[in-house]
Amino acid sequence: MEGVVDFSASLNPLGMPVQVVRALKVAAASFETYPDPLCRDLVAALAEHEQLPERYIVATAGATDAFSRIASALKPHKVLVCSPCYSGYEQALQPFHPRVVHHSLVARENFDVTERIIDYIEPDVDLIILCSPNNPTGRTIDRGVLAKILRAADRWGTKVLVDECFIELTERESCTDLLEQFPHMIVVKALTKSHALAGFRLGYCLCANEHLLDQIRAAGAPWAVSSPAQVAGVAALDVPGYLDLTHEYVATERARLEEGLQELGMLVVPSQANYILFQSPKPLYEPMLERGFAIRRCENFRGLDASWFRIAVRTTVENKKFLEALSEVMA
Repeated sequence: MEGVVDFSASLNPLGMPVQVVRALKVAAASFETYPDPLCRDLVAALAEHEQLPERYIVATAGATDAFSRIASALKPHKVLVCSPCYSGYEQALQPFHPRVVHHSLVARENFDVTERIIDYIEPDVDLIILCSPNNPTGRTIDRGVLAKILRAADRWGTKVLVDECFIELTERESCTDLLEQFPHMIVVKALTKSHALAGFRLGYCLCANEHLLDQIRAAGAPWAVSSPAQVAGVAALDVPGYLDLTHEYVATERARLEEGLQELGMLVVPSQANYILFQSPKPLYEPMLERGFAIRRCENFRGLDASWFRIAVRTTVENKKFLEALSEVMA
């Protein structure tokens, strides 16, 4: 929307690296041909970035494509998900009509995933879906808790999908070092979020179970990842210091926003990501939109209502102006 600052989309506030633009200009003449269906250059760059073998990686057209492929490959009958969480998981599962069991996260615990979820892992659960950091709460899963969940799932041969699309925008470690220990785990990431490449639709799956990964690869459309997306991904991963600078910037600006929100009477869930979930005593969406700021309404997340909102961490100037506008609304 023209003239509106979009605080509803949680992208890297530093924006797309300029090196990506340069690489696209150089490679533009090659875009008239079909892309590499195996994304070999991109997969090699991802393997170096993740410090994992190339055979553990499948590139996808964004995380949404990854979730759809996983659902198609597994065709689960019973799925365990947390609430609140990203609705795209159930949308990807919908064609296969599984029974979806919701494990409710608790607001007074900052919506953290705890060991209580293990009580829901029964022999007939085919797939568990976890999100770290969770969307919309911004909370990562404790490593010890995750390991216990993975061991409990392993007992029944249950697959575990861990959505880490925003992990690169936190200061927390990825769980990819657990892949070889738990080959029933699939990790999904996206350069869409970490490197502000949303328009390219660029994600990837990581799994040590090569047979399962082959099934995920086969579930996708041919040439799913475009040539520009592959070029952009390789270039983005080669930018030195970009993520280190991102972590520092996001941490500083997130603290500014959280403090400002609390001073204005909001109940803030302490975030570890580049977005913040908060509860407001007043309606905010329309008043903030009138002042030029779009925020994410969260009533369509299971377990939340119309008093909850999510905002992205954006630039210093934008964040200051946002808090000024919010102060007017709350006055």
